[in-house]
Amino acid sequence: MVPAVVAAVVLMSGCGEDVPGCGWENRPKNFPVEGEKRPVRIRPSERHPGLSGREVTAALPPRPDRDAGPTAQALYDLRRKTLDMVGELGEVEPGRCEGGELALEVGATTRCTVTYEDVEVPWQVKITNAVPQGLGAPYGIDYQYTARPLRTVVLAQEVYDRFAWEAGKNGPDSLSAPKEPRCDRLPELFTAEPGRDTGYYCQSLGYSCTDGDYDFEWSDVAIRVDEEGAVRVGGGS
Repeated sequence: MVPAVVAAVVLMSGCGEDVPGCGWENRPKNFPVEGEKRPVRIRPSERHPGLSGREVTAALPPRPDRDAGPTAQALYDLRRKTLDMVGELGEVEPGRCEGGELALEVGATTRCTVTYEDVEVPWQVKITNAVPQGLGAPYGIDYQYTARPLRTVVLAQEVYDRFAWEAGKNGPDSLSAPKEPRCDRLPELFTAEPGRDTGYYCQSLGYSCTDGDYDFEWSDVAIRVDEEGAVRVGGGS
């Protein structure tokens, strides 16, 4: 987690590709495949999924200033973090922190919630440092904190876009790119726990070949959410 500051006044496709007659381009037109074929076909793309910092900034009002207090600033920051985490623009609104305000003692944690498309996204905010500002009598304190998502929002389109990028980021002729990428048909929007698999899968077509004799199978990869709340497909970034 990257500390933030608020202020207060005061897959591989298979083996045998380098064997003559065993390349992907030499595969038969029709062949049996072991395993279950997932329903959603993914078209490889070289476009990186997610939002740029500029897109996130444009989607939100300006950050509250010091006079608004640390809780308002933290709730604003959580809106930014939620958009970054989800990876798609959507209506994201400030919620509240338990007790109405952040607990500002160093080491204290507070559960704060924002909403994305009317779905609650809870975060745990932990104060890591309090730095007085000004010489002599301080005029304020900057509170440094970390924020950890307790639940995240997963969008089907973001998952599909991420796997499309995994399949296409190195170009259409990459030997390491997933072949015939597919995914489960996902709910348009659902919530998931960070650090866990979602129970859904994507897949690619794997094969082995010996002397022109091919064996094909669907190779599944888990759709998961990392500890920071971002979607990952298999080992992808």
